[in-house]
Amino acid sequence: MAKKIQEYITYLSPNFIYVPFDNMELLRIKKSKNVYHNMSLGSTSDGKQLYSPVSGSIVGIKEMEYNGGKFNSLVIENDFIDKKEKLNPLKNVGKLKKSEIIESLTKYGLNRNVNSKTTLVVNSLYDKKYDLKDMVINHESYEEILEAIDEFMSVFNMKNCYICIDKNDLYSLNAYEKYINAFLNICIVHSNRKFKDNKCAFYGIEEILAIHKAICLDYMYDNTIVTINSNNEPTIVKVKLYTSLYELLKALKISFSGKQVYVNNKLVNNVLDFVLDSSCRSIVIKGNK
Repeated sequence: MAKKIQEYITYLSPNFIYVPFDNMELLRIKKSKNVYHNMSLGSTSDGKQLYSPVSGSIVGIKEMEYNGGKFNSLVIENDFIDKKEKLNPLKNVGKLKKSEIIESLTKYGLNRNVNSKTTLVVNSLYDKKYDLKDMVINHESYEEILEAIDEFMSVFNMKNCYICIDKNDLYSLNAYEKYINAFLNICIVHSNRKFKDNKCAFYGIEEILAIHKAICLDYMYDNTIVTINSNNEPTIVKVKLYTSLYELLKALKISFSGKQVYVNNKLVNNVLDFVLDSSCRSIVIKGNK
């Protein structure tokens, strides 16, 4: 039974990707409409940079629904190659200037106001029935996460990091126990209530992996994990960012016709037009009342 919970399905080659934007004038699109994996597509009005998680071609614009509301979206048809404009070599963090690291973090929306007095707090969420995302990430990537945290703390000379893990998430706790003793300034706690906002920098587990990829490879973190609960059976899926919920459910042959679909406990008005991003964690499908 334990092995079943830890396994997940991958769906990283959707036919179409829907990248949300809010201002056409801030987009940077080639005349050919061809895009590369990790290519900059422009920015949003608040300065957030937009990147393509696949290579392919822009085939149109469509209003889609996201966890945060409705937005116009660039519709990108996937060519299934993930072709990049350039291959970025792995960088040695120890040889990078702090300004270069801050630039990379800002580029991918991961920068926080941190210094040597900041306490790093990494939150790991867990719901044994509806949200197994962080459990899977911890179980699979605990070494990479601890090493990325250690590198990040060294850059800003931070003294302490606390990883907040639910006491019932035994898979995550057992995974970190194998390696955490090698990192004296990183501790595991079961609550983040005592940490003050003005003295701490808060990140999620998945964001730590995104930080590592941004700094060391100059690439976006282009996938996320969702837990689909249908007929009280959890299905864990690693999915490409900005994939259509409809396409994912159809590909997995999960029935939703005539049923209510909830994402993060919010009812989805139209499954056909809903897009998954990194904020989506749980998908629950229920029969009509």
